[in-house]
Amino acid sequence: MAILYVASEAVELEPMAKLLTGLRKLKWPLAYAYEGVWEGRRLLLAANGAGPKLAMRAVEIAIRAITSAELSSSALEAVVSTGFCGALDPALREGQIVVAKEVLDWTNKERYDCVEVTGGTEAISGLVMSQDRIATDQEEKRSLRNDAGGVVVEMEAAGVAARVKRAGLPFCCIKVVLDRAEESFAIDWNRMRDREGRIARGKIMVHALRRPNLLPELFRLKRRSEEAARVLGEFLVSSRISPNANSAHAE
Repeated sequence: MAILYVASEAVELEPMAKLLTGLRKLKWPLAYAYEGVWEGRRLLLAANGAGPKLAMRAVEIAIRAITSAELSSSALEAVVSTGFCGALDPALREGQIVVAKEVLDWTNKERYDCVEVTGGTEAISGLVMSQDRIATDQEEKRSLRNDAGGVVVEMEAAGVAARVKRAGLPFCCIKVVLDRAEESFAIDWNRMRDREGRIARGKIMVHALRRPNLLPELFRLKRRSEEAARVLGEFLVSSRISPNANSAHAE
C-alpha cells in the first residue's frame, strides 16, 4: 500500500524526500515524481505546478501508474494535498502546519471532507480555501476570511480532492503557512504564471532585472520557503493518516 503526496513545486517535497529510504525517481511525465519508504510504508511524491488543473493531472498520472506493472503492488490507500499556503487567520505565522478539516473550492463552492491526521507536531485545523490564483495582498486575504471563514488559502487542494473523490480514495490536506494574513507581496505572482498555470521562473528573472528593488523580497521568500518546507517534511513523515477502512480502490 502507498500514500501519494501532491504539491505544486519540488521545493515543497524535497525535504521530505531526503528523509526517506530507497528514494528513486519515477518515470512519470511530471516535473517531479519520486518514491521512497518511511517506516515500512511506501510514499509517492509528485509535483506538477500551481493550480487545480495541474494538480488534478498529477493525481490522474499517479493513479494510472499504480495500475501499471511498475507499481502494481502499491495500491493507493490515501492521497494528500500538501505544500505552501497563505494565512487568512491573523493569528497564524509562517511555518505553522495546517491540517484541513474541510477543503472549499472557492470557484464552484464545492466542499470536500478530509480524513483524520494524527501524530506529528502541533497543527492548526480548520477550513482550507482553494482557488486558482495567488492571494497576493492583505485585502484579498481579509475578504476571503470574511466570506467563508477559512484559516488559509492555497491553489491545488480542490483539484486533488475532486479527482480523489472520483477514485473513491481517502483524501486529506496538510499545508504549511508561507505568508501571514497581514502581508502583501510587491510582486504580482499571478502575472508570473505561464499559460498552463505554472510559476514561470523566466518571467520572475526578467521582472526582477527590471526592478532590482524586488530582489530583497525574492531572497527573503526563498529563505522562508526553504524553512517552511523543512518543517512540512518533518511533519509529514511523523504524522499518521487514518483512511476509511472501506474506501474503494483507485479507478
